[in-house]
Amino acid sequence: MLVNLPGQPPDLLLESVLQTSLNGIVLCRAVRDAIGQIIDFQVVRCNDRAAAMTGLSTAQMLNASMLTVDPDGLMSGIFEKYQQVVETGLPMHIEHYYKGGDVWMAQSLASFNDGVLAAWADVTALKRAEQAQLRETDLLHTILDNTQTGIAVMRSVRDRSGKVVDFTFTHLNHDAGRMTQRDRTQLIGQLYSVAWPNARTNGVLDWHIQVAETGEPLKMNGVHLHVDGYDGWYNIRIRPFNDGVIATFVDVTPLKRAELANQQQADLLRSVLDNSSSIIIAFQAIRDEATNQILDFRYIAQNEASRQSVNRTDEQVIGHTMLEYFPHVIPTGLFDRYVHVIETGEPARFEQEYNYDQLNSWYEISVMKWHDGFVLTLVDITASKSHQQQLEQANRDLQNANENLRQFAYVASHDLQEPLRKIVAFGDMLQDQFAAELGGLGQDIINRMQSATGRMSALIRDVLAYSRITTQRESFQSIPLEKLLAEIRHDLNPEFCEVNGVLETESLPTIRGDRAQLSQLFTNLLVNSLKFRIHNQPVVIRVTSRLVTGLEGPIGLNPMAKYHEISVQDNGIGFDSKYADRLFRVFQRLHTRQEYSGTGVGLAICRRVAENHRGAIAASGQAGRGATFRVYLPE
Repeated sequence: MLVNLPGQPPDLLLESVLQTSLNGIVLCRAVRDAIGQIIDFQVVRCNDRAAAMTGLSTAQMLNASMLTVDPDGLMSGIFEKYQQVVETGLPMHIEHYYKGGDVWMAQSLASFNDGVLAAWADVTALKRAEQAQLRETDLLHTILDNTQTGIAVMRSVRDRSGKVVDFTFTHLNHDAGRMTQRDRTQLIGQLYSVAWPNARTNGVLDWHIQVAETGEPLKMNGVHLHVDGYDGWYNIRIRPFNDGVIATFVDVTPLKRAELANQQQADLLRSVLDNSSSIIIAFQAIRDEATNQILDFRYIAQNEASRQSVNRTDEQVIGHTMLEYFPHVIPTGLFDRYVHVIETGEPARFEQEYNYDQLNSWYEISVMKWHDGFVLTLVDITASKSHQQQLEQANRDLQNANENLRQFAYVASHDLQEPLRKIVAFGDMLQDQFAAELGGLGQDIINRMQSATGRMSALIRDVLAYSRITTQRESFQSIPLEKLLAEIRHDLNPEFCEVNGVLETESLPTIRGDRAQLSQLFTNLLVNSLKFRIHNQPVVIRVTSRLVTGLEGPIGLNPMAKYHEISVQDNGIGFDSKYADRLFRVFQRLHTRQEYSGTGVGLAICRRVAENHRGAIAASGQAGRGATFRVYLPE
C-alpha cells in the first residue's frame, strides 16, 4: 500500500519514525581493530527517547561508544550479545540492567550493515515488580501476572438464582484511580454499576459478567470509551479470580491518537501521490540467497498514475515482480541502471524512450534508493520530446537555408560582381576610345553608369558582409580590445590621415567573442565617425569602457547579468535622437547619397554582431554636436 511509500527523503522519514517511537532506538556501527576484531560499537544514530534512558543528551550519545556509555558492558555480557548479533546476523531479544541510568531495558537487537539496530524498552517497573512478586502473596502474584497499568479486583454479586448481575470493588491500584479520575478508597465496596452507570449500556459490564460466568479470560484492544466525560481508548484484560474477576486496563489514548494522526498523514501522502501526474512506483530488490545478486524487483506500492498507465490495480501489481510485467527493462539497460542505484546509493535521473510492454513514450526517469530497493518516478515527456525533435528538424532546415545562403553569397561575390566589372571596363573603354564621338552628354551618361555600377558593387559587398555575419561564425576566444582597436587604426591609417583624425582609447577590457565579427563591428563604427565629420575640423574619436548591469543597458539585456559598455564617441555632425533606432536598420539612411556615400548596411551589421554576442548596441547624439555609439558585450 502507498502508506509504506515515503513521501519525503529517507533520512527525514527515518528521523520522523525515530522521534515518534515510544521506545529508544539506537543504531551502532561496529568498531574493529587492525585484524577485523570488534572492539567497540560507535553510536551513529539514536532518538531522544534512547538518550533519555541513558541520562545523556542526544549529542553526547552520538559522540560516544558503547563501552563509554556503559563501562560495565564487558562484565555484564551486553557487549558480547551485540558482537554475536553482528557476527551471526541473527536477531536477539535480551534484558539488560544499565547501571548508569539505573534502568532495566528490554532490547531487541538486529544486524544492520556492519552494526546493530537496537530497540530499547524501559522495563524497569516490570523488573522490579517481578522481583517484588517473590515476596508477595499469591493474590499479588496473580495480579502482577496480568498488570499493565490500572488494576481492579472485583467480587461477583449474584441474584437469587445464582446468576452474576454485578460486581463490587475489593482492590484498586493507584493507576486505576488515576485513570478513572476517582478516589480509589471510595470505590472499595461500591457496586460497579453504581460507579459507572453507563457500563450496563455500553457492554463493559456484560464483558465482566461473561468472564465470571464462563471462567474464560477476555482481551480487548483499543476499546473506545467515554468515562465521565473523558474520551479515550483502552486495552482491557479481564480474567476470572476466585468468585469474581481481575480487570487490568491501559490508557492508550496518546498512542491511539498518534496512530490516527499517522493514518491521516498516510492518507494525505496517498492523496498527494495519487494526484500526481507522474508515475511513482516503489520496488524491493529480490536477491539470490547464495550470491546476494539482484535478480528482480518486487512491487511494493504504486500511485494512481501508475495504475492508469498500465491499467493494473494494486491487487494485480503488489507482490508481483518487475520482469513479470516489464521484461524489456533488461535489453534496454534500465535494469542495470536500477541495480546500480541500489548498490551505490547514488540517485539517477535520465531520459529514456520505451516502446515495449504496453508503453510507447519518452520518459524522464528519476531513481532514488529506498532501503534495499528504490522509488521510481516516470514523467511522460513525449510531447516535449516531439517538440524538441521538431526544433532539431527546424535547426537542420535552418542549416540547409544557411548553406543555400552561403551559396548565394558565393554567387553574389563572384557571379554578380563579374557583370559589373565588365560594365565598368566597357565604360572605361568608351571614355578612352570614343570620347570625341560621345560628346558631353555621352560622357555624362557613362559617368552616371559608372557611378551606379560602383554603388551596385558596394551594395553587393555590404549585403554579402551582412549575410556572412549570420552564416559564418568563428569560435569565441579572448580578445583584448586595446589591441584590436590598434590593429583597426593601423588599417584605417589613410582615412585618418585624410581628415587629420585622432583615436583615443581608455581602459578597454578583454572580452570573449568572434574576432572577425568584432573587428567588423568596430571598423564600421570608426569609419562611420570618419565619414560623418564636420568639414574643415579634425576628427576626434574617443573609445572608453565601463562595467554595467543589464538594467543600465537597452531593453532585452539580462537585468541580472553584467556587461562591458564600450562607448565610441565622436565630434561629427551627430543626428537627431528621434532617429536613433532607425540607424541600425538595413538600407536606412538619414542623408542623401549626394551628401554622404554608403549603402545603409554598416550599422545594421554592427547590431547583428552585438546580438550574435548576446549583447546590444545603442546610439545617441545631437545634430552638430557629435554622436555616441554604445556597444554592450557580456562580461
